[in-house]
Amino acid sequence: MSMLTKSTLTKFTKLATNLGSIVVKNPTGLRHVIGMALATSEDVLDPELDLRSLPAVGVWELTQAIGNARCELHLFQGVQAAIMPLEALALASLVRAKGYKIIFEFGTYKGVSTTQLALNAGPDGKVYTLDLPEDDPRHEMTIRASEEKALTDEKGKGSLVPADLVPRVHFLRQDSATFDPTPFESRIDFVFVDGAHSFEYVQNDTAKGWRMLRAGGTIAWHDCTPRHREVVRFLKSFKHRVSRIAGTALAFCVKP
Repeated sequence: MSMLTKSTLTKFTKLATNLGSIVVKNPTGLRHVIGMALATSEDVLDPELDLRSLPAVGVWELTQAIGNARCELHLFQGVQAAIMPLEALALASLVRAKGYKIIFEFGTYKGVSTTQLALNAGPDGKVYTLDLPEDDPRHEMTIRASEEKALTDEKGKGSLVPADLVPRVHFLRQDSATFDPTPFESRIDFVFVDGAHSFEYVQNDTAKGWRMLRAGGTIAWHDCTPRHREVVRFLKSFKHRVSRIAGTALAFCVKP
């Protein structure tokens, strides 16, 4: 075990002092501080899940790259298993910054991220989004998490995409494990991977997405968090440079 640095010991001592003061002066704040410290400690407890090895880019940097262009958001209330508003802004910024028009998404679910992608691809853009058929949710590869297995049976895939955006969206109903990317090879500007979160599916979707992606295009992943350990494990093993977007569960990579 490496020795603690002087700076780390100083910070640890300061933290202990602050905790003592909180107990005396503001005990109701102790739960908040301990909760934050506990959550952060769990993020770095396992070296395999420690995301600090991936360089971080702030959402502000992404929005700065847009210049004078506008990005658009459509916010939804109370939708579980979907991207958060800050992530919607990050996705919109990634698409707008380079004027991406042809987009492919693995994992439609209700269509929250599909909507952001369609909005920012513009009226002349096209979003292809892939998910399991509602009448046949069988899947070839392993899905271990019980909550993800439950999602495969849910109806209403893409049902939240606003009617005016539907003409920009092409819904594909197929297991990504059997999907053939050949017709899209080197044609796609932006790929978003947000399907099943097992290592096998993330690897499969990334490999097919990378084939479809043109040079200079971007691939992005959702759920890059220690809670989805197999997503993190895959991204840390990916042979190309992956950056995470600070404050979100998004990561991305630009194809050389």
